[in-house]
Amino acid sequence: MTLPLAACDSEAMTDLRRNVGLEQAPAEPEEPAGPRPPAVSPLEQPIETGAGARAIATAEPLTYRATAFVARGNEPDWNVQISGTTAVYRTPDTPNGRQIAVSRIVFDRGVEYIGVLGGRPFVVNLRAAECQDSMSGDRSALTARLTVSGQTRTGCAAPGQTPTAETAAEASPAAG
Repeated sequence: MTLPLAACDSEAMTDLRRNVGLEQAPAEPEEPAGPRPPAVSPLEQPIETGAGARAIATAEPLTYRATAFVARGNEPDWNVQISGTTAVYRTPDTPNGRQIAVSRIVFDRGVEYIGVLGGRPFVVNLRAAECQDSMSGDRSALTARLTVSGQTRTGCAAPGQTPTAETAAEASPAAG
């Protein structure tokens, strides 16, 4: 007895081999299982995870919306006024200040401004945490950490205004 095999083509033979376990089907591409961006902005609705999770704000409103800050510290005295993409860094040696182009990076508890001064990183990190000035006792809404010339200095900060000639003179350490 002869079986007519004329109707069989290579695709049918491949299917037959798969059905009897002689050949495996090519693997289907899978969706990557990595993190995905949220469906809504965390500024509009806090992101929640898990069944019993509570809403947690993901951006600090005090630093997220402000574009101008004044930060200062003691021993040694320093002052940084930030407005937009420019920081003015003052010390007793440079009462008129040095302008530095900075980039803004927002993170969950604050904001950081990064630039270059004298070929080295210039970084002002501002966090929403109450701060008390070590000399005057004044309280501010933000803590500040300045990294300049490879040294890190701490101080306090507050949201500021776009500097004018008058506010720049008031913020100078030589004026205080």
